[in-house]
Amino acid sequence: MIGARRTVGAVALAVGGVLLIVGCNSGGSAKSTGGATSTTAAMASDVPTGYDPCTQVPQNVLDSLQLTMKIPRQQDAPDGTMWRGCQWASADEYSIAIWVTNATLDNVRSKHYQGTQDLTISGRNAVSSRQVPDHPDQQCTVDVAIKGGSLEFFLSNPAPGNSGTKNACDLAQQAAEKVVPTLPSTV
Repeated sequence: MIGARRTVGAVALAVGGVLLIVGCNSGGSAKSTGGATSTTAAMASDVPTGYDPCTQVPQNVLDSLQLTMKIPRQQDAPDGTMWRGCQWASADEYSIAIWVTNATLDNVRSKHYQGTQDLTISGRNAVSSRQVPDHPDQQCTVDVAIKGGSLEFFLSNPAPGNSGTKNACDLAQQAAEKVVPTLPSTV
């Protein structure tokens, strides 16, 4: 009974942490490591259509990632970035938001976030970055190119030791590698 309460409390804490981090992630321009404000690349004018992470991520994929407690989320930043999707908590006490966004990969790269690196996931271009400077080791964002923007995986791991030796970027990339192959070819 105590273990179950502790797990539920930890999951609630993880979900709350994502809400806080996402709020921190939502505004302003990023700083480059040199301290100068970056020039932001153009982003799409609206959130991509044709894919809804809340309803189209297959249940077997969610089960394989041990994701539960789906919460629909929308976020609009002052710079025009928009996100639409859902977030889930993991049995390993991390949480992840999977959403479509009008931020393109060029837009993400132009912000010079810490640890930005190019990836390929299921044949699609992608970018991994640590967008929350206050706790870069506890979060990671993987944006995968789709028509009109990107499919974003924002993972918050408030207690990195709880999910083994894997860091937030490894976990976010693993989630993307399971979800992206299920995307319709029209997206």
